[in-house]
Amino acid sequence: MQNAIKWSRLALCALVVGGLGGLTACDDGGGLVESRTASMQITPSTLVFPKVQPGGQEEREVEVRNVGTGDLLIADIALNVGGSTEFELFYRRNQDGEQTPGIASDGSDGFAYPFRVPAGETLLLNVVFTPETEEPRGGEIVLETNVAENGGIAVIPIEQSDVGAEINVSPPTVDFGRVAAEEENVFPVTVTNIGQVNLTIDQMLLNGSQDFTPLIDGKDPRRQPDILIDPDNDGTDGLSAGASFVINVRYAPLVEGPDRGELSIFSSDPNRPEVIVSLSANGATPCIDVNPDAVEFRTSLVNRTDSRPLNITSCGGSPLSIEQIFIAEDSDPAFELDADSLPELPAELPAAAEQAPLPSRAIRVQFTPREQRIYNGKLIIVSNAAGEPSKEISLLGRGVLNACPQARAVQDEFQVVPLDVVTLDGSISIDQDGPNNQPVEYEWVIVNSPDGSSSQPYERFFNNQQPANGGEQDDRTTPTAQFFVDLAGTYTLELRVRDNLGLGSIECENPAVVTIIAQPDQAILIQLVWSTPTDPDETDGGGTDLDLHMLHPNADSWFSSPNDCYFENPVPDWGQLENPADDPSLDIDDINGSGPENISLNIPENTEVLGAPYLIGVHYYSSQDRLTQFEYGPSIAKLRIFIDGDLAWDFTEDDNPGEREMQAQDHFWDAAQIDWPSRRVTTRNQYSEQRP
Repeated sequence: MQNAIKWSRLALCALVVGGLGGLTACDDGGGLVESRTASMQITPSTLVFPKVQPGGQEEREVEVRNVGTGDLLIADIALNVGGSTEFELFYRRNQDGEQTPGIASDGSDGFAYPFRVPAGETLLLNVVFTPETEEPRGGEIVLETNVAENGGIAVIPIEQSDVGAEINVSPPTVDFGRVAAEEENVFPVTVTNIGQVNLTIDQMLLNGSQDFTPLIDGKDPRRQPDILIDPDNDGTDGLSAGASFVINVRYAPLVEGPDRGELSIFSSDPNRPEVIVSLSANGATPCIDVNPDAVEFRTSLVNRTDSRPLNITSCGGSPLSIEQIFIAEDSDPAFELDADSLPELPAELPAAAEQAPLPSRAIRVQFTPREQRIYNGKLIIVSNAAGEPSKEISLLGRGVLNACPQARAVQDEFQVVPLDVVTLDGSISIDQDGPNNQPVEYEWVIVNSPDGSSSQPYERFFNNQQPANGGEQDDRTTPTAQFFVDLAGTYTLELRVRDNLGLGSIECENPAVVTIIAQPDQAILIQLVWSTPTDPDETDGGGTDLDLHMLHPNADSWFSSPNDCYFENPVPDWGQLENPADDPSLDIDDINGSGPENISLNIPENTEVLGAPYLIGVHYYSSQDRLTQFEYGPSIAKLRIFIDGDLAWDFTEDDNPGEREMQAQDHFWDAAQIDWPSRRVTTRNQYSEQRP
């Protein structure tokens, strides 16, 4: 079965898609929610190489465009050329991307899976052919993806031509979707000479709706045929071997309604003197799409009910009416519909709208195997969809006798101080009927953490001396992970394991829970974290920079040395000279995101004797990205003060919301004061729009 290939990679893709909200469901009231699915457009559909002399070289490029609304995830890319070492595969992201080796001539694979193509973006695959003999060659590129069609498998044939002039037009059909009256949409059609001699383009005609207009370099070839004499502008009449040009087909309807047309391209190709590109827009008929097109339960435990979602989507220009949903009588009774997920029939989904998620409804199919064997069934959906009033969806399941893997942690509770590193260890997890009696996958998941914490489990840190800088992504094939405790508070993590048949401890409801309690052991600990609404990823290398300040009672002003503890004066000499025990310390200085920054002081001085308190402040040092100079704008500061290990102040008393907006670069927040030995923390909340 084709879509059973490489289950481990596809299972990982499914986990990723689920984490991105790729599945569609219904809200509590039975309404529709947004469906985000990937969809591929492959251009051209076939890679055709001309006959090449031994020692020569030819390249052909195929464009894989994600035209859906969710991420396209590619679990595997195979270059099947019968063991030949004459082909190599390179790739780049979008037209201006850098070309990168993908699959070498010896078959070694350089892709990092799953390979992600966001909605609206393009993956370009470039095949380089360097023949060693004159024998004809061929093969295929095979993509395993999360796209519903064809079980997620896309095949791009590789062929070798031995004719003279040969035309290739891609795509052969263009659907503009919905375009409102007096608006327009443009779709490119590429014409390529995949033969060995120049190709002459004789003329172009357009039959059908005249709301479609072909344009080459802004000119209509029907009215200005001279543009066809040298369409690739290389100074030679005709389209040179291997060259191409683009026809931008414009659709600009004057009134609402469906439109159809045919663009005919006449050339000197002896085998295809006329190529027709079908054009359509604003289809006004009901249309149904079901994702996935087959519901599979790869491994389900005997006598346990598993459930899978099925999304019914309206893809046409008229509302879709769903009349019946049922499982065929000749199906195995192990398959059932989840009654709670079914709409009241008949149910109507609205027509598809321009630049909006397709209307959809999610139902669920249940599978309860009673013995260890293969099960088959068929789900039928009856609707008013044009040309497809009865939609059949294959149901496939396999019952297995499989013991649940048991997630267990070597240590399930840690008492630490902030900035400690914890080793998470699930090596005592077991799988009774698995290889070596152990699971094959270990996933550490943060269930709860202090507000503002950005720490994640890592396989190892980039620098053990600076764990705040992050590390390598956790390897789920190993049972251990490293975790940096960046803030004071309580962390709850779950260890979720999975066996070699895909059964997880979550499905068996037995994850291992690890609790980390981080309590400061200093007399005074100040923590600063922040968030920036315009920063989509506060864990990457770019972002805003807020600085934490602690001012000594003897200080004349902020930013003075040695009486202001901050990044330029991280360990000032306070109290008794040359006695580090009573000096404050800036333990972390974060410059590119969300913090944290910590200042700790073990032995405070008597502020009653000194005649002034310690002051705590926040400075908006930089609102621009250090690499791109992007202006992020306001950032939200969250400040906490711990006294003797307990939270004493976090700006939530009275009407204060627990956070302060830092509006622009160089603004300063004089936040609080600490009196010692009374251990009293008082809000100051004095804000200035310039550095004091």
